[in-house]
Amino acid sequence: MKSILRQFARNSLVLIATAGFASSSGAFSLLGPFTSWQSGAIGYNLVGDIGGPMNLGEEYRMTTPILTYGYDATFLNFFGSNGVLGIEAAMTILNSVPAASAMSASLAEFPVQAVGPVNTTASSLRIIDIKSLTLSVMLEQMGLASPERWSFTLRDRTVANNVTNYVVVQRNFDPINWRPTNTVNGVLRTYSVNEPLLPGNYTDAEETVVSGNVNNISVASLIGGNGFFSSGFGAGSSFTGLTRDDYGALRYLLRFNNANVETLGAGVSLANITSPYGPFLGTNAQTNVAIATARRPGIERVSFNGLAIDSLLGVSIRAVTNRYVDVFFHPTNFTLTNQSLQRVTTIPDVVFTAGDLHALFLVPPGGSGTLTRSLTSRWVNNATLNTVGGGGGLNFGPGVIPAAGSNTTAIVVTFDTVGPSRLNLRDATRRFIDERSSFTNFVWGYFDATTIYSVFPDGVTIQDLERQLYGR
Repeated sequence: MKSILRQFARNSLVLIATAGFASSSGAFSLLGPFTSWQSGAIGYNLVGDIGGPMNLGEEYRMTTPILTYGYDATFLNFFGSNGVLGIEAAMTILNSVPAASAMSASLAEFPVQAVGPVNTTASSLRIIDIKSLTLSVMLEQMGLASPERWSFTLRDRTVANNVTNYVVVQRNFDPINWRPTNTVNGVLRTYSVNEPLLPGNYTDAEETVVSGNVNNISVASLIGGNGFFSSGFGAGSSFTGLTRDDYGALRYLLRFNNANVETLGAGVSLANITSPYGPFLGTNAQTNVAIATARRPGIERVSFNGLAIDSLLGVSIRAVTNRYVDVFFHPTNFTLTNQSLQRVTTIPDVVFTAGDLHALFLVPPGGSGTLTRSLTSRWVNNATLNTVGGGGGLNFGPGVIPAAGSNTTAIVVTFDTVGPSRLNLRDATRRFIDERSSFTNFVWGYFDATTIYSVFPDGVTIQDLERQLYGR
């Protein structure tokens, strides 16, 4: 028996040592509703934030494998068909993400850099790419946070005997071995604790790059707080796809072995399948009840399908029924089983809109004044479902990101429609209040490294934009 135990110990040490050397030089971060300790005083809930970084096991994820999206009249009037093309390009990239189980262990098939060459014309005209921002905001709405921002973050700040003490934690995790890491897509970061930081006089563990290609930023890094236009991504920049760390984050969330206790969303029922042997004997949905709450593996991938809607009335032209197989561990005998479910969609899960966000447009470059999106307050914390006896254990997750209800769209993304504008600043030290000292704000466009397909509002030409910005 002792020899068996010694052999087991040796094998275990080999496995631990092997895992210790495994590294992808990457990282991902998870998003969830703000926890009780994530206060504005230590760098959370800044302008543009909708949630904070979660620890492993506290993740929030989508549980509906097929979601729908559409555009309302405000978006179509401002962005037109070319704006739709930009959004569709982003959704095509998301729909090309393979199932979690189809990704290799090393994720080597995915690039560490997805930022294309800068379009110099778009850069000089301060044009930002609607496709790239859509990609980032959708990853955020799927449960991803910026790994660049959360390489290091404050857990606590206390003052004792006139000495200020800080507790710094990492909310970045290697996509291969899930260990905390300060390397994102091959870029090594360190930090320094600084206070007070403006605006708000808060304290933060601010990251700086030690080594690596600063263009290797994750797509999830753009949205929220001090993430927007981070690491040099800005006007004229665009993503060609997702990065290795973005894929790794989605794999962690949606992989089959990530089993959490979850409850079926609103509007989900057993598939309405009529028996071929007795068409008048009723349907599956009429004679059985779906197992609602159970331990469920990850759904492997999420697909987004366009839904034709009446843009004026905001309702779908026709209802769409999506059917899928729900895999779960039966709550009575704990065996892995499945049931056929259906979900009738009458409104899109995701709606893209447009509006005048001028009040938000004046936030610092770190903000998200170019768009607004749905908050994490609608996300459901299932911590009590996932602890024995319904108490103790994890407090802040895991949880689920709901799809649309019967009359409530789950995700609303609103793009700013102010158009070309200038920013003047005046405070105790700066008096940049004339045209010459103003800063040019951003305008929406859709472009790649070589071609500007459109600038918005729809119909505006490059020449129009140059005249508005430069007065000639």
